[in-house]
Amino acid sequence: MLDNPTHGSVVLDGVDTMTLTGNELARLRGKKIGFVFQTFNLYPTLDVSENIALPMRIHEFDDALIKERVERLTGLVKLGHRARHMPSQLSGGEKQRVAVARALSTMPEIILADEPTGNLDSKTSLEIMGLLEELHKNEKKTIVLVTHDHAVAAFAERVIEIKDGKVLRDERTRGPRKNARK
Repeated sequence: MLDNPTHGSVVLDGVDTMTLTGNELARLRGKKIGFVFQTFNLYPTLDVSENIALPMRIHEFDDALIKERVERLTGLVKLGHRARHMPSQLSGGEKQRVAVARALSTMPEIILADEPTGNLDSKTSLEIMGLLEELHKNEKKTIVLVTHDHAVAAFAERVIEIKDGKVLRDERTRGPRKNARK
């Protein structure tokens, strides 16, 4: 819903998004979809807590709810002890965990993750994938993840391989494969 489809439509919760105004689309995105980017996209002048709170502030959540959610999310991503640190003081893995927490702040049903492990070493990549796996399993989040990394794709319950705009493979798997964590 950041771009218009060249054909077809995008329907979310029974609503054809092509019929919505720009403001309505922004509200729908903000409430239903969380984004995790490869480059983290953290605001350098905001600390961890403020970065996580930002989407809730934009959508005018109550201050008490923001405080409660930030505390819960920093704990969930194991960064409670870093809540007042600035992005420049964090490792790549910590920045990505903040990005995941920020994506969850409005409690969206869907998480879109664009190469969320692309800038991370293999150990940290597995930690982030473990976190996303937990969110899917325990928080019942739908996660749509784009990756070029087969080890990351091995975590998926469904893999759709696309090359040059064509679907080469669409396959359901048994979920996270044991060899993905080796």
